Amino acid sequence: MEEIMIGREMNPKEMIPEEENQEGAKIFGKLAGASLLYALVYTGCMFENVMGLASVLWVAASVWYVRFVFRMFGEKERRDNGIVLGMMVLLGISTVLTGNEWIGWMNDLIIFVLLVGILLHNFAQDAGWNFGKYLAEIVAAVCGAVCFIGKPFADGGAFYRSKKTGESHAGWYVLIGICAAVPCLMVLVLLLMSADMVFADLLVRFAGVFRFPVKLFRILLMLVFGFLSSYCGVRYVQKHAADIKPSAGKTAEPLIAIAFTAPIAVLYLLFSAIQIVYLFIGNMQLPVGVTYAEYARRGFFQLLFVCVLNLAAVLSIQSYFKENRVLKALLLAISGCTLIMTASSACRMLLYIRAYQLTFLRVSVLVALLVIALLMAGVIAKIMKPQFPLFRYGFVLAGAVYLVFAFSHVDYFIAAYNLTRISWEASGEETVDYSYLYTLSTDAAPAIEKYAGKSGAAEYRKQGWYRLYCEANKEALNETGVRTYNVSHAVAKQLLMEDNRE
Repeated sequence: MEEIMIGREMNPKEMIPEEENQEGAKIFGKLAGASLLYALVYTGCMFENVMGLASVLWVAASVWYVRFVFRMFGEKERRDNGIVLGMMVLLGISTVLTGNEWIGWMNDLIIFVLLVGILLHNFAQDAGWNFGKYLAEIVAAVCGAVCFIGKPFADGGAFYRSKKTGESHAGWYVLIGICAAVPCLMVLVLLLMSADMVFADLLVRFAGVFRFPVKLFRILLMLVFGFLSSYCGVRYVQKHAADIKPSAGKTAEPLIAIAFTAPIAVLYLLFSAIQIVYLFIGNMQLPVGVTYAEYARRGFFQLLFVCVLNLAAVLSIQSYFKENRVLKALLLAISGCTLIMTASSACRMLLYIRAYQLTFLRVSVLVALLVIALLMAGVIAKIMKPQFPLFRYGFVLAGAVYLVFAFSHVDYFIAAYNLTRISWEASGEETVDYSYLYTLSTDAAPAIEKYAGKSGAAEYRKQGWYRLYCEANKEALNETGVRTYNVSHAVAKQLLMEDNRE
């Protein structure tokens, strides 16, 4: 494959317009076809199919696409690319194994972020980048891709002008204009429909009278999005990654950071001492008249927010301020206090769970606290030993924790825990509120079926919350076809099939 060397022999910004057009035409000739193929696979796999087996094929296509881009531009793949690409594949597999749509959407979002990140990692000089720098450049790449929305059409025009056939290109120019108009029309129609209800109603009626294929419109919209996002994203990163300046380094005056962190460290030390004395050593002693549930409800989200702020602040100060012993001691104090706050927040959450049982949000908070604690431990190691590879440590650990979470079928454990915590009144009636069980995905089916089978009531499966759970997951249980096949849905269908027959 012929390599396209951009940004190595000549900076794209230094090119004259004609040279830039020639490079654009050369890139279009190779990248447009690959981007269109990728968009077709993306649309075919992901249209109305968040959790199906085809999502693994989309991930595989994403891996192929980025590797094609690297070969096309002559970029030598980094040795650690395998970790990122392997994580993408595992995320795709976990989507097919779970029935929890929140997990599926989060997996897709993380895969998208990893795609942008791996492009930046290979095209830019990212040595020394920290979490903040990577996050800022990923956001800049997404915004830049939007600004490059006209690039495929400019490159396409240059490509067809470069053909030495002597034929008229009027047809190609019309085609390019139509292709450029399609996404604009789609966006404008959606905006105008949301702006005026009368226009929206008339458009819907028009579509109904003329049998306008609305689903075809949505498929076309998804196809255009897949092509433009892939092509424009690659073009932006390829064109601007070489110009991204490295982090400024530790140039700020440490006295500023010392004056800022000193009072905060004192406040945190006082707060941490109270947590240790009254909660940990004091065997969870609370003020008179305050229940554990009330104490927990008022605390864990606030502490979680403070922990996130502390992590961001310590990382920023440690990255941009000059080395100083006093500052290092203050940062260590804040980091240690953050670990205590994390433990306190986790204890409050566990108390709340004991009183009000498990939910997906509460489990997610516990996972977030674990990630914060692990990252803060890495920050402490970085403060003590500047050579510590904090970014790689944080990426691998946070990725590993999330993968365990994604593969864990958390809804199963939520249902199993909540159902085993049921208390019975003297009358024999259960006091638990089953309403949350209706919202659980098919991952919870094995635990729910196991509990229902031990209920001892002859008509238990024909009424009540069990029937409502089956109704809530009816769409998932009735899914057919290879493209939308999901392991969790199939297992639940096998367990609950007798209760869902018409």
